Amino acid sequence: MSKTMRDMSAWGISLAVNLSILAIFHFIVYESGKQLDTTDITSIVDDQMQEEELRFNETATDQIGTDGVGATMSPSLQSATQVGQQETPAQEAIEEILNPELNMLKALSVVPAEADLAQKVEVKGTGEQVGGVEGALDRVAFEIRNSLKDRKTIVFWVFDASGSLDDRREAVAKRFDNVYKQVGELGSTDALYTVIASYGEKAKLHTPEPLQDITKLSKIVREEIETDTSGKEYVFAASKLVLEKFQNWHRSKGPWNKLVFIVTDERGDDAPQYLESVITLGKRTNTRFFTIGNAAIFGQQKGYVKHVYEDGFEEFLAVDQGPESAFPDAVQLPFIGSGPDWKINQMSASYGPYALTRLCAETGGMYLITAETRGYNFDRSIMRRYAPDYRPARVQEQEIAKSGAKSALVNVAKMTYRNNAPVPELTFRAYNDNILRADIGEAQRPVAEIDYQLKRYYDTISVGVKQRDDLREARWQAAFDLAMGRVMAMRVRYYGYNQMLAQMKVAPKNFENEKSNMWRLVPSSDILTGPEMRKAAVSAKDYLKQVIDDHPGTPWAMLAERELSMDLGWSWKEYSEPIPGSDGMLRANQEEVARLLLAEEERETMRRAQVTKKRKRPNL
Repeated sequence: MSKTMRDMSAWGISLAVNLSILAIFHFIVYESGKQLDTTDITSIVDDQMQEEELRFNETATDQIGTDGVGATMSPSLQSATQVGQQETPAQEAIEEILNPELNMLKALSVVPAEADLAQKVEVKGTGEQVGGVEGALDRVAFEIRNSLKDRKTIVFWVFDASGSLDDRREAVAKRFDNVYKQVGELGSTDALYTVIASYGEKAKLHTPEPLQDITKLSKIVREEIETDTSGKEYVFAASKLVLEKFQNWHRSKGPWNKLVFIVTDERGDDAPQYLESVITLGKRTNTRFFTIGNAAIFGQQKGYVKHVYEDGFEEFLAVDQGPESAFPDAVQLPFIGSGPDWKINQMSASYGPYALTRLCAETGGMYLITAETRGYNFDRSIMRRYAPDYRPARVQEQEIAKSGAKSALVNVAKMTYRNNAPVPELTFRAYNDNILRADIGEAQRPVAEIDYQLKRYYDTISVGVKQRDDLREARWQAAFDLAMGRVMAMRVRYYGYNQMLAQMKVAPKNFENEKSNMWRLVPSSDILTGPEMRKAAVSAKDYLKQVIDDHPGTPWAMLAERELSMDLGWSWKEYSEPIPGSDGMLRANQEEVARLLLAEEERETMRRAQVTKKRKRPNL
C-alpha cells in the first residue's frame, strides 16, 4: 500500500480522499432521510398525544391544590420541561437541512419525562410585580412587540366575566388602543391578529375569527361580555377551548406565535380537571400564557373584594385567591390574647396562585401581579428564596409521601383548614358568683373540643420531627418550624386557659378593689399548669425563635413574632365597668351621659339595620 501511494501523483491522492468523504456524507444523508420521513414523525406525534391524554386522564385528580385546589412576584422557578432525545449539533444541522419543518414538529411533540418533571429549573420569569393594570398592559405591549419580531402572532384575550372583575375589564378596555399603538410604533401590525373570549361557568368566544381591526376590541370588551353570576370561574376549560379552536388557523401560511393573556382576580375552579392538558396543548401549539391577576393570599384559600350594593352599602365578600402552593403548608390557628389583625389573614407571600402561575411558567410566560393583597406584603428580593414548587402536583405528592416532615406538615395544615379553632372568651362578669360561674361554664363548652383538636394537631406534626433536619428547601423548613411552634404554643395556652377557668369556677377569687366587678384573663409569663406544659412552652419558643432567626423578613417570621409577642401562661386581672341598667351608668352629668348613650344606641341600631338588611349577595 505504501509503495502504491508513493507512486500516485498528488492529484490522485486528493481525489481518493475527497471521494471517501463524499461517500461517508452520502451514507449519513441517506440514513437521516429515512429517519425523518414525514409520515413517521406524524405517527410519533399522534402516539405521544394519545399517551399524554391517557396519562392526564389517569392523574387528573392529582392536580389538586389545598383542599380542593393553588405580591410581589419575583421568583423565576418552574417545572422542568422541553426534554427528549439529545442530539449532537452536527445531527441537528443535517436534520434542519433535510426537513426545515422538523423544528416545529419537535416543538409540538414534546412530552416531558417523569424524571425531568421532578427537577426544578430556573427560567426567565414565572411572575412579576408590574404596578397595576397600566403596568401590566405595558408589559403586554412589550411581549407582543417581541413576538412580532419573530413571526406572525395571534393574541388571545381571555376575560374573567365575574362581577368582581368589572372594574379591571373596564380598565383594560380603556387601554386597548394604547397597547396596540405601542406595538405599532415599532413596526407594522399587519401580522397581528386578536381573539377575545370570556368565561364564567361557560366559555364564550366573542370573535369567531381573529381580528386585525383594533378599533373593535374595546367595544367588544365593554358591550359583549356579560357579567357571569354563577360564582364559577372555569378559566382552564376556556383556555383549552380557544387553543383547540385556533390551533390549525392559517397553518398553510407557516408557523404562528400565540400569546394568551388571562385577565382575572381569582385562581380558577377547574385546575384539577384541565391544568395539565392545557399546559401540554400550549407547548404543542407554541403558545405562551400570561395572567394579569392578583397576588395569592398566603396560606389561605379566600381573599376579599369590596362590593358596593345598589343602596350604597359596602361589604367585603370572599373570593378564591389562593394559596400559592399546590398543597397546604400553613396551619390556620388564631392568635389568643391579642386584638384581631385582619391583615395577618390577608397578607401575601409575593406569589400568584399555584395553578395559573404554573401554567404561565411552563409555557414560558409570566404571572403579572396587578394588585397586592390588602394585608401585609413582603420584599420580593427576600421572598425569591421561598418560591413555591411549580412542578406537577402528582410529582410533588410523591415526594411529600416519602418525607415524614413534609407529609406531617401537609396533613396538619389540612386538618386546620377543616377545623377552625375559635378564639376563647377572656372577660367574665363577676357581679356575683352565680353570674361568674355561668359565664365560665359557657366559655368552657368549646374548650374540650378544641383541646381534642390540638392534641390531634400535635400528634400529627410531631411525627415529622425526626426527619425535620432532612428538609433542604427554605420554604419547607420555615413552614415546618412555624407549624410545630404554633401548635405547641396553642396547646400550652388552651390547657392553661381551661385550668384557670376550672379553678375560678370551683373557688372564685376575691377582688382586691371593692369597686371591681369583672375578671379578665391576660397573658402571663408564669406557666401554672405543671412541668409538662412548662417544658412544652420552652420547646415552642425555641421553634418560633429559630423561624425568626433563620427566615427574617418573611411571613413565617412575622407570624412567629406575633406568637411570641404574647406570653403562654395566664393570670387573672380585675377591673370594673358599669353594670347595664344600673344607676352607676348615670352619675355626674346624668342628662349629658343619657343623651350620648341614646345617640350612640340609635346609631348602633341604624348600623345593625343596615348590616342585617336582606340583600342578595352576588356570586363573585
